[in-house]
Amino acid sequence: MATHANQAGAGGFTPSDFPLVAIAQDHLEQLERQLPAFEDILPLSALQQGLLFHTRYDQDEATAYIIQQRFNLAGPLDVSALRAAATALLQRHANLRAAFLHDGLQEPVQVIAREVTLPWQEIDLSSLRPEARDAELARWLQADAILPFDPAQAPLLRFALIRLAPGLARLVFTSHHILLDGWSMPILVDELFSLYRSRGSAAGLPPSAPYRNYLAWLAQQDRSAAQKAWQDAFAGLAESTALTPTSTMPSSSGRQEITVHHLPAELSGALEKQARTHGLTLNTLLQGAWGMLLGRLTGRNDAVFGITVSGRPPELPGVERMVGLFINTLPLRLRFKMSEPAIETLKRLQNEQSSLMAHQHLGLPDIQRLAGLPTLFDTLLVFESFPADASARNPKMDELQISRAGSHGGDTTHYPLSIVAIPGERLQLRAGYRPDLLARATVEQLVARLQRVLEAIAANPFQPVGQIEITAPEERAQILSGWSSTAHAVHSAAEATLPTLFEQHAARTPEATALVFEDASLTYAELNARANQLAHHLIAQGVGPEGFVAIALPRSLELIVSLLAVLKTGAAYLPLDVDYPKDRLAFMLEDAAPACTITDTATSTLLPSDAHALVMLDHPATSDVLARASRADPTDAQRRHPLRPTHPAYVIYTSGSTGRPKGVIIPQQNVVRLLDTTEDWFRFGQDDVWTMFHSHAFDFSVWEIWGALLRGGRLVVVPSTVSRSPAEFLRLLVRERVTILNQTPSAFHQLVQADAEHPELRAGLTLRRIIFGGEALELARLKDWYAKHDDDAPLLVNMYGITETTVHVSYAALNSALASGESNSLIGRGIPDLQVYVLDAALQPVPAGVPGELYIAGAGLARGYLHRPGLSAERFIANPFGSPGSRM
Repeated sequence: MATHANQAGAGGFTPSDFPLVAIAQDHLEQLERQLPAFEDILPLSALQQGLLFHTRYDQDEATAYIIQQRFNLAGPLDVSALRAAATALLQRHANLRAAFLHDGLQEPVQVIAREVTLPWQEIDLSSLRPEARDAELARWLQADAILPFDPAQAPLLRFALIRLAPGLARLVFTSHHILLDGWSMPILVDELFSLYRSRGSAAGLPPSAPYRNYLAWLAQQDRSAAQKAWQDAFAGLAESTALTPTSTMPSSSGRQEITVHHLPAELSGALEKQARTHGLTLNTLLQGAWGMLLGRLTGRNDAVFGITVSGRPPELPGVERMVGLFINTLPLRLRFKMSEPAIETLKRLQNEQSSLMAHQHLGLPDIQRLAGLPTLFDTLLVFESFPADASARNPKMDELQISRAGSHGGDTTHYPLSIVAIPGERLQLRAGYRPDLLARATVEQLVARLQRVLEAIAANPFQPVGQIEITAPEERAQILSGWSSTAHAVHSAAEATLPTLFEQHAARTPEATALVFEDASLTYAELNARANQLAHHLIAQGVGPEGFVAIALPRSLELIVSLLAVLKTGAAYLPLDVDYPKDRLAFMLEDAAPACTITDTATSTLLPSDAHALVMLDHPATSDVLARASRADPTDAQRRHPLRPTHPAYVIYTSGSTGRPKGVIIPQQNVVRLLDTTEDWFRFGQDDVWTMFHSHAFDFSVWEIWGALLRGGRLVVVPSTVSRSPAEFLRLLVRERVTILNQTPSAFHQLVQADAEHPELRAGLTLRRIIFGGEALELARLKDWYAKHDDDAPLLVNMYGITETTVHVSYAALNSALASGESNSLIGRGIPDLQVYVLDAALQPVPAGVPGELYIAGAGLARGYLHRPGLSAERFIANPFGSPGSRM
């Protein structure tokens, strides 16, 4: 054994020689064969592990973390001394000789070589003309900046000395970010030129605390406590914060582009003053401003973004002069209320971050797992805070003049957007962005928005977060006036009532067919007369304006007669769909308290047992009364009160998905103006044939019924059995020569299938408009239709709306190109007499592309909810952008 031990090459390492890593003997022997001359094996810090992953597995991003520092050297230069100084740096700092390995190992390690050859290159451009020299220098620098390092081959740095002219040279120091952070760089540069003065001797330099000490400190930290702290910090986080929804896409270039913005000196000073006044750091103020902006831009009050911390524990001796990668990328969570003063948000943020300082050593992947999300953010905010302005100093030499000549890298990351804030007389914001995901103009706009938030905080940190304006004045004007407010003067008969307009058509074209159901039909004169008879009967029973009459009838001629008759009395109709559950019908009857319910014998059996005051249309007694009633139009003298356009036309109950059903009261003038303001889009007329496809309890039917009857068209009531059979409905469209079809998207998709299965019917279609409503429309699902039909034969239109806004709010004409390029619902722009706003939780307009709540103002709003004044006041609120008293 003794003889063996004395042989050359005998012996070797055991796992106990490297206490900071867990490594098996066979893996250790593998490393000895691969790298025979190494002196230490160390673990990786959290960020080093992340950078190694991106370098090894994401070739597009492999060069994003290459840092190039450049120095002009003017005067007499001792090249051999400079090279000796660079070599001495590698001997002085063992971690600069690290190779990073993972293959075949349980965890990645950095293996410290005893010696490495200094990568040194000398280039002479001094013989070139200045223009050619500068061009060649720029080309070389660009090529060097993207020349990747192999992490398994030490060292991950290189030097180049480029002679530009007699007495003038450029020193280029290029390294991988996995070795050094920004704090370390000026320390290393100062040491380099100190070693130059001593021709490579480190005797004059103070001892250097090794990076190994920091890694040993990391190993001693309470990992369980850190995990608990981060888990608590991110408890309840529902989702990640993504400024760019497609940020998981790889970069096509592998690099970020940079745009630089300087804040005005006055603003920079005001921010520092506010920070001092309120006991905040400037870093906290910037973090809070970005978090508030990010939350506003993503439509949430719980925003997460990345930050970079120095990672240098103050309790570690010599840490301020250590060279290595100490920084760590961590998530910052900012929760705020729109009504909360900004200063309170900032103070809470600083307290929360202070409580996490002892746990900033934990890696981002670990924190993401604790938060229960694969990713947490896609933007990064970095506050540069190097000691004593070291990064701005130029090394001092007696004869050789050294000056910085720029740099490349170091402020780029693989994230879609990273903002580096550099303090100074004018605070600098360097925004690095992935051009495959963000346009330069978009990034510049984001930085401008951040400046506006900072200006607001500097001016008044006590203002509520939601009142901080993030849009430029001209942008706000465009949103509110150019986009949101579509209202303009439209000729409207809104001062007329629904019965009056119908009666005008009945007088103008009495023999025109108004109504069709199966084999029966009514002319305008016949429909008007029958409605008048029923109206006079109802008036005699006390029905009039501001009252309600329930209508529970199957699809039939009588259904439309009854609707019109109720309106002629001045009352509003309450549609009852007997397919609804009886308890829902009972609630509606109790809540609305109608004067009576119009029904027939068969349908009455489906009503709640306590339904009262039934007007049975098929009862002999009722038939006799109606036969004797006047066929003339009711007059205001005959009504209980004069009929006004502001009187309710109908009350329709919403689904009640968020609670008990709510009765929405719509005045007659709302329906009239709906048709008038959309006239230029549709040009409905006497030649149009409509279908009443939907239940009269669904407000889409309001558009179907009155769109036909107030424009002199023909209304075809679709039997229930036909409405459930797409093929039969297609035949009805052909047989009745329908021109205007209204459909929910789900019903239309079934019709498209029937159209494909019955090509013989397709040629007989006479449709000129198909109008969608009631559901979100997936444009991509229209491709099958457009494959067989021209864009304008018929024209497809998507209209968004809710019951509270009188059927429709917006209009979007569609075509095959939109169907091919869009997958989401496109609702278009507002109807001409409405204002359509997209607002945040503080009722502020959001910028284009930012999610928000849709608010509607203008002439289409309902009166409110029946017998629910509190809810009406909650949902129908004051319009801050309209005239006094206006609602939205």
